Amino acid sequence: MKIILTELLEIYRKEGGVAFLPGISAVIEAISECRDMDDPRFREAASIYRVLAGSKSGFSDFYIEKETAEERAIKNIRLDYVRQELWRIFG
Repeated sequence: MKIILTELLEIYRKEGGVAFLPGISAVIEAISECRDMDDPRFREAASIYRVLAGSKSGFSDFYIEKETAEERAIKNIRLDYVRQELWRIFG
């Protein structure tokens, strides 16, 4: 779980989504000490992620711009997959 969150953080950092870095970092921090999904810190991480993903902040609408359509498609397919996996875990 931490690996996929770290990947999400790096995608947003590299692609200009800096406004979302504090929220993603807060989720990573909350799960860093979790033992399992029953841990209160997991519930806290899930709550933070649901607010981040469900808000009208643009988090879920974030789109990666690249030079070519092929490069854009590849990057955005991966971003969508990461967000969908995290929603499956935290949603």
